[in-house]
Amino acid sequence: MDATLTIRWGNLGLVQPDLETLVAFLGPGDFPEYARAAEEVAENAERLYRGYCLGEPTPSGRALQRPSGALARSIRRESTDLLLWALRNESPYAEGLEQGFPDRDLKKSLPTAPKARRAKDGSLYLIIPLRHGVPGTRGLSPMLTEVYRLARVLQHSRVLGAPSLRTSATGVDVPRFAYRWNGPLSAQALAAAGHDAETTGRYQGLVRMGRKGHTTYLTFRVMSQKSPAGSWIRPATPGLWPMRWAVEVAWSEGTPRLEEALEADLLGILEMD
Repeated sequence: MDATLTIRWGNLGLVQPDLETLVAFLGPGDFPEYARAAEEVAENAERLYRGYCLGEPTPSGRALQRPSGALARSIRRESTDLLLWALRNESPYAEGLEQGFPDRDLKKSLPTAPKARRAKDGSLYLIIPLRHGVPGTRGLSPMLTEVYRLARVLQHSRVLGAPSLRTSATGVDVPRFAYRWNGPLSAQALAAAGHDAETTGRYQGLVRMGRKGHTTYLTFRVMSQKSPAGSWIRPATPGLWPMRWAVEVAWSEGTPRLEEALEADLLGILEMD
């Protein structure tokens, strides 16, 4: 995913339109202050873009639901000419986050899913871990405070040793882990705490994985070829446009600095003359 930060020779006329005739007789090398200012604006665009990838809200008020350090680390800022800068993101997810995703029936991925299992009737299924955040979490859907009070006192469940291998229903060798399960959150405990059927269904079976100080809260659900037609549909997601916002904001914030730099360069040219 690429975006050109349009800070280049041709934009001198955008900063000061009445100078278009003058700059036509000069060259990029005659504007060193403007070149430095352009680099500063490009650096600011990169900083803003990295912040949006890490969960800071864009000017639209929207933010990534799941901030990604990997996405932020994939950002590249390159100078392709003296006054031309480009932002690039090498992550395969960058374009989708920029432009959005159409709705998708996740069940259709089962025939090619590396970890798919096969039921006795021949249908394919996957066991899907769903992670839940604690209250106040940014990026993960947080548990209700009342549910968290029940979950935080569960005994930790743990992975036991190194995994073995199993061959999935789609012919892929994948790790098979053994677990020690402790105290999944029961429907009875949720109901006794006054939670309705919807909340009980959502959090029933929740486990507390890991160890003290390194805890993850998970529920596990089954997606199969026999799941209802309307289930496991990922709704369409509109584009967040983090790269576009970064470029637009950096340009807007940097215009006064570019104007000052351009004035300094022009004064220098006049003094030389």
